[in-house]
Amino acid sequence: MWCDYGEIRKKLYPGVDKVETVKGVLDLTAALANKTYMIDAVSGREFGYAETNGMANRVANALKGMGHKKGDRVGFFMANSPRCVLTILGIMKGGMIAVPMNPNFRQAEVDYLSRKAEISTIVVDPDPGSIKILTDVSRANGVLRNILCYGDEDGSIEGGANLVGMNGLLEAVPDSDPGIPVRGDDPCAIFFTSGTTGMPKGAPVTNRIYLLAAQSVLSIPLTHKGTRNYTALPLSHANAQLYSMMAMRCMGASWVLSDRFSPSKFFHEIKRHGATYFNSIGGMMQILDAAFAGKPVPEHSARYVFVGGTPRALWDRFEKKFGVVIFEGYSQSESPVLFLNANPDPARRKIGSFGIPVFPDLGRKTKIRLETGEDSPEGRDVTGELIQIGFNMKGYWGEEDKNREAFEDGWLHSGDVVTRDSDGYHFFVDRMKFMIRKGGENISAFEVEAAVNSFPNVSESSVVPVPDPLREEEIKVFIRPVEGKAVDPVGLIRHCAGRLAYFKVPRYVEMVDSFPKTATERIQKMELKEREKARTEFGWDRDKEIPDWRERYCQ
Repeated sequence: MWCDYGEIRKKLYPGVDKVETVKGVLDLTAALANKTYMIDAVSGREFGYAETNGMANRVANALKGMGHKKGDRVGFFMANSPRCVLTILGIMKGGMIAVPMNPNFRQAEVDYLSRKAEISTIVVDPDPGSIKILTDVSRANGVLRNILCYGDEDGSIEGGANLVGMNGLLEAVPDSDPGIPVRGDDPCAIFFTSGTTGMPKGAPVTNRIYLLAAQSVLSIPLTHKGTRNYTALPLSHANAQLYSMMAMRCMGASWVLSDRFSPSKFFHEIKRHGATYFNSIGGMMQILDAAFAGKPVPEHSARYVFVGGTPRALWDRFEKKFGVVIFEGYSQSESPVLFLNANPDPARRKIGSFGIPVFPDLGRKTKIRLETGEDSPEGRDVTGELIQIGFNMKGYWGEEDKNREAFEDGWLHSGDVVTRDSDGYHFFVDRMKFMIRKGGENISAFEVEAAVNSFPNVSESSVVPVPDPLREEEIKVFIRPVEGKAVDPVGLIRHCAGRLAYFKVPRYVEMVDSFPKTATERIQKMELKEREKARTEFGWDRDKEIPDWRERYCQ
């Protein structure tokens, strides 16, 4: 079957299926010598397989020379660039644990992560603003002792860390193997969750699971011949690392790394470098769709897109407009091996689904936990929490209380409500924490937002529950209008009533200029929800402004 590991083996560079570490994959594929592994979309420079292995060795040897040992956490606070890729691979090749830090983080966020993961060394770009943040962090927390900057800076910071020029370190060490034994069960990365429902939690990923997660995206109908990936997603997140950087390495193929997502250069970079498919997220799909509304799409070479979270209403339009086939996926930092809607038979594809779990032949199991607490048998349509076992993290880093909440006899609770149909395909419903309980009905905030976002002049929205003495909870929507435009609440209610059951239509509407967001640009719904608990008035009220709205709009 297309989603079995037995099928993926055929797409891997020979011998990769027998290797369980990032180090082992780098060493093995170095035999490809001058074949292009990575292309820098900004400069056009190409990096070969042997070259990048040697450069990763230098990073590992530099860290080893500073006294770092296997298992040490090393952070990187860097924008997308080849040196960021080589830093990640070098940390892992040395048996250490790479901890990504979004380059848009501020001092408090970097301070939190460095304390939580006990990070004594962070590698950074030669950016004065980033160096100042790290300098202030090192003075404040006593944990961060070394700032390795890709430049020639050297010296100690008064009351803080050592500032060390990375270029000098790399020149002083060999490009030979660092000689640190690494096993498949050793963690190689800690991905911190985005913190939409509380403080971020660290999810350690072992070498073995890191590689299997990377290989799971190859369930897309790719072939050895000519495959070339493009990503503009940040290397500070799992998607670009796993499903581009490492997936292409395991395949022995090439990939193109852009410094940032920009609709104006997106397809031009894809064409210039001959990429055959690209990675995306749902928000990026919406931005591309809007950017080329009524405009011709630039000629490009992409045939596929791998994406998580495509709005169902956008799916057909996007494929037709951009001439690509969408392969929808789903994973979590805590369990990064994918679900995929990637059946090579177009008749078996289901629009709006994130598919089925990949690699069931390696012992992966999933199930749906019903609201009653029972697990539903397969073969029928059910809705409940997705839980799984087989490729999970062992536990959040230093979070015993959170581990007791997340795990049950080894099964990981996703916190996501999904629908599984009789064919085993999964459809996202909402996060459990944002399901609204109104008059005995469970309502998905995600579903309501989809209806709201399709109304003219809505740039983005967020739906949260607010207290209600009669119905337990009511529905409130926050809306950020398109700049310079207005959103008519009455028209919005009419619009939603034509698309949703009456009990799902928002009661309260509030316009905002901006949303509180995480570093990954996700709206912090929990913050919005908590704010509402202290209020007695919730904004524009449908029941006061349009008392007969059901009679008028729900016929």
